[in-house]
Amino acid sequence: MKLQAHWSWPDRAESDGKTKGQPITRIERGEEQLWVFGDMDRHERRVQRSVLSGCDRLFWITITIACGTPGVVSGEHNKGLSSLAKRYGRLDKARNDLDAFYQYYRPMQLGDPYVVGATPGLGKSPGFFDCAVKLDNPTIGQLLGSIHRLREWLEVNQHDPEYTSFQFNFCFSGHGESDESGRASIVLADEKLEARDLASLLLLSIPEREVTPGRCRLDLFLDCCHSSAIARNIHLNMVDMQQGSDPLRRSVLNVGQVYCACLDDEESFELQDLQHSVFTFAFLNECSRKQPEGAAMTNLGLRDVGWYTEGRQHPLLLDFTVPEGWAMKFPSQYYLTHPPHSMVGRRSATPPSIDLSRLSSDPVGESVRLARELKAEFIGLEQQLWEHPNLRMPFSREEILTNKRFPFL
Repeated sequence: MKLQAHWSWPDRAESDGKTKGQPITRIERGEEQLWVFGDMDRHERRVQRSVLSGCDRLFWITITIACGTPGVVSGEHNKGLSSLAKRYGRLDKARNDLDAFYQYYRPMQLGDPYVVGATPGLGKSPGFFDCAVKLDNPTIGQLLGSIHRLREWLEVNQHDPEYTSFQFNFCFSGHGESDESGRASIVLADEKLEARDLASLLLLSIPEREVTPGRCRLDLFLDCCHSSAIARNIHLNMVDMQQGSDPLRRSVLNVGQVYCACLDDEESFELQDLQHSVFTFAFLNECSRKQPEGAAMTNLGLRDVGWYTEGRQHPLLLDFTVPEGWAMKFPSQYYLTHPPHSMVGRRSATPPSIDLSRLSSDPVGESVRLARELKAEFIGLEQQLWEHPNLRMPFSREEILTNKRFPFL
């Protein structure tokens, strides 16, 4: 990595319409040129590509959802939904997650909007054109209406000379569920929504009449219980529903990057001393420009979520946009490869490995299986770290600049 220069770029988040300069550092990592934005007043990517790569999209649509009070519709308790409220309860931090998601997925606009090159998106950064919606405790009908609005935006903008395809960012903070049969659901204000039905709704974002069909990208950020099971079900159903589709005739929506708060058999926690859910807090602290409130004192990164929850929650991050077709980040594994002094993890004689045949048919499921096997080797370490805070490794936000592929750039 080589530091090259510093700039000041206007921050488009200023509510009064004025611009505010902020420090930007341009770095080279491998063969990529990246921009690092200094800490300001927004949750955004701290690292962003300066130009499009093959996996990036110029046009983004985003839906961020927080559902912390299921059973409550339009601010009022609905008697017919009382069982939903009793079953799942209230999540007080979900609303804070919503605002953070929304700001995080509003990328900085790098490039000139008035320059249209022969190559679509030339000189412009990913997400240069974007339309975002945030939903606080929505019903299924409200979610459907938002998808229709985003589709209308795409229908208009597909006539832009730089449009080739789009990226759909779907973020959810709330309750998740998985049953013994393997079916997984998220919970909205009025009812559960199975992952299969959610996948069907997400496909409705594709314009009905397309000028230029192509391969579109779906990124998932799921901060809920059993989030890996939900991601797996969404992926499998997306593949099944688009089986045999010709992207030259009709756009297809392929899963790109997947951020899961926990494994399929785990819960996702929110704790009293954090302003966000544990996973979202750690993710923002490590990957956004703005550190969440309390970050300096808590010093919590993604690799620390396991010991912070006494070994009950382990994030999993997957990337299907790489040339190899698959990349996996299991941050908690850090303490297996970098155990504190005087502590040793239980290493198996035959280290867990990926099954390539299962990976090709069920990549999310096979990734979860591998993560669960790895977890068995360091769970004891995490329990010791919870009991002995002095043994914990200090986390530094600066590590992001030296990590070659994190957060998945």
